[in-house]
Amino acid sequence: MSLETRVRGDLIEVFKFLNKSYTVVADIFFEYDKGNRRGHSNKLFKRRSRLDIRKYVFGNRVLLTSGKI
Repeated sequence: MSLETRVRGDLIEVFKFLNKSYTVVADIFFEYDKGNRRGHSNKLFKRRSRLDIRKYVFGNRVLLTSGKI
């Protein structure tokens, strides 16, 4: 499986979580950005992580790679 396929699949899963296609609450994986910025209200907050074990968890991995497509 290539990296592009994995990133695409992860972003599809994020879309499903945020649009409530699953019964699991998205707050477990993501938190919304509380900043009063321009744009839409569905922006996600990217947590800072110092250790690799936290950096590659699903929520952070998706937010790290979403800007690289």
